[in-house]
Amino acid sequence: LQNLQKFVGAYFCAWCNQCGSWCLCDKHWTLAILVMHKRAIQYITFCIMLGIALPIFAEGIIDIKPSIGTSINYDDNVFRFSSPAQARATFGSAQTADTVKRLDLGATVNLRLSRQLLMLSANVTESRYNRFDLLDNTAKSLSLGWNWRLGNDVYGELIARKREAISGFNDNRAPVKNLRTINGLLASINWDIHPDWTIYAAHEKNDTENEQANFSGLDREDVSIETGLQFQSSSNTQLSLAYRQTKARYPGRLGFQAFLFGSEDKQKSILLTAAWQPSLKTFISTRLSQINIDYNTDVRDEFSGFNQRWNISYALTGKMNLNASVYKEVSPIDDIVSTYVQATGASFNPSWRLSSKTSLLAGLSVEKRDFLGSANFFIN
Repeated sequence: LQNLQKFVGAYFCAWCNQCGSWCLCDKHWTLAILVMHKRAIQYITFCIMLGIALPIFAEGIIDIKPSIGTSINYDDNVFRFSSPAQARATFGSAQTADTVKRLDLGATVNLRLSRQLLMLSANVTESRYNRFDLLDNTAKSLSLGWNWRLGNDVYGELIARKREAISGFNDNRAPVKNLRTINGLLASINWDIHPDWTIYAAHEKNDTENEQANFSGLDREDVSIETGLQFQSSSNTQLSLAYRQTKARYPGRLGFQAFLFGSEDKQKSILLTAAWQPSLKTFISTRLSQINIDYNTDVRDEFSGFNQRWNISYALTGKMNLNASVYKEVSPIDDIVSTYVQATGASFNPSWRLSSKTSLLAGLSVEKRDFLGSANFFIN
């Protein structure tokens, strides 16, 4: 990935004397945009020819899909401060807006051998901030997977993935660049016991490591298992019942911090999902779960609650869709004194397909967040 990143910089830009490397700084951003179209056509043409040639020399079918893109985003509150006063106390200024330029380069390679499918994907995202240049970063992701099948009724997947990216500021508002690396493994198996019924099981492991030493308390190791039963009819009615257990360990929490907030916890969930289509224009789905969290420490209360999410989609016309959701859910967060957050909210997202190549999207959402798992030493 590092070599690929250097290739991207050298291929799209020129040498930057100010930065001392191949880069996409403001000086070269215009140059990158101008040459990107020509380079992308050359790159895609090469991959297409390669995709045509490879099946001649290898058994099976190889599908290569390169991707390239660029974007400019404006964010009026980069560090997610709750008030101008908090921003002023941190920076000496209430101005926390910035413009972010991004360049994405990636590729996916699929190799099908009989009924087996091997998948490889890689992606590099270069982000440059106009004002807070301390946040400039290069995100990388790599994934290798195998969709396997035995006979007609037994199948599953094995996936190994790695991702490195800057951590967000939604729940941890420290104004520093903290690169986070996540290594994950996933294994699953499905058995179609009937044309409409499937039994499945999955095992997943994720290790999260933070670059900054003061974020070591957020390092975590998650191991999850899930098993369930699914039903899907020919009329697109879906029903699923599952049990999920996740054990989380925090190796960076030591001493007094481990005593107060715990160095591990266990989450158990019973999940029910359903979806049905009462009419040709309406589709409704829901996800309900009973969740229990044991923090494995005497100074933190256990949590028990009911999660729910309801979604509805309505086709107003052949080109216009209305989508709405309401939810109340618990999810892990990046925070020292709270390891989970309970979010209650609603969203509305209409879409209008202007043509076969153009769509107009809009969105409105509101959310309330309650932090869970604080030690009794603090006020919840």
